[in-house]
Amino acid sequence: MYTIEFQKRGLPHAHILIFLHPSSKYPKPEDIDKIICVEIPDPNKHIELYNLVKSHMIHGPCGLARLSSPCMTKNNKCSKFYPKNFIEQTIVDQEGYPVYKRSSKTHTIVKNGIALDNRHVVPYSRKLLLKYQAHINMEWCNQSSSIKYLFKYIHKGYDRITARVVPSQQHTHLVEQPVDEIKQYLDCQYISPSEACWRILSFSIHGRKPAVERMFFHLVGEKAIYFTEHSRMENVLEKASVTESMFTAWLQANQEFEAARELTYGQFVTKFVYNKKDRRWTPRKRGFTIGRLIWVQPTTGELFHL
Repeated sequence: MYTIEFQKRGLPHAHILIFLHPSSKYPKPEDIDKIICVEIPDPNKHIELYNLVKSHMIHGPCGLARLSSPCMTKNNKCSKFYPKNFIEQTIVDQEGYPVYKRSSKTHTIVKNGIALDNRHVVPYSRKLLLKYQAHINMEWCNQSSSIKYLFKYIHKGYDRITARVVPSQQHTHLVEQPVDEIKQYLDCQYISPSEACWRILSFSIHGRKPAVERMFFHLVGEKAIYFTEHSRMENVLEKASVTESMFTAWLQANQEFEAARELTYGQFVTKFVYNKKDRRWTPRKRGFTIGRLIWVQPTTGELFHL
């Protein structure tokens, strides 16, 4: 899943979240070192990787070495918590966050006349850095907060700015009138030039692959029904969508297709496709979809134990 973000002072960049299959996950700290690195390569053995880390993956200089750095807060501390501490082995702390290996036996990179070591390296993937030759910050995530951080970019809405309407220069000789601050205040949507070009060219802003299908279920006679306040109840109850649903169609599909009986409800979308117009399941011919059962509150009662 990815989303494109536009900063006011730079080009667009992507936030990408990858969910790994259980057979491909890296559960142990030593496995993390296989895909994520936060150390400066040996310039004598890996000169290309060394130059890429120097150009794209070094944070700073900041801290006491450069108090004027943009990342410095009023308390003279880096907002990104650099420089990090040296650590000789990758660990996962008590809260589940990884602490990457940053050996004290380090090479150095000189930036703005200041020598920087492993404590200033942003986590990266060797393969991705060599392939794309750009800043790619790669992190190992196992916290829901990391997932929420990415999804907030989809729902947070547009950046906003406030503007004020002022008289033009040609009217400055006139007698000053009382200022109506409410009339002069404008709430505007901010779109940078790069974002404007991105939207004009109809490039995608968000993406998700594969698709995720929400699997609804209910007890007999307890299907959720949606209607407007001006609808006639007899007309609402006569609709086929009231008596038929994704869940009841699944029950019918189990009678029609023998292969369907080998799948659970959540697995059903891997082999079948739900046609909302005809309200029936048909065998899947192509593609892949993940099924997600809807969340049910424990206070719902008997439905929770279905």
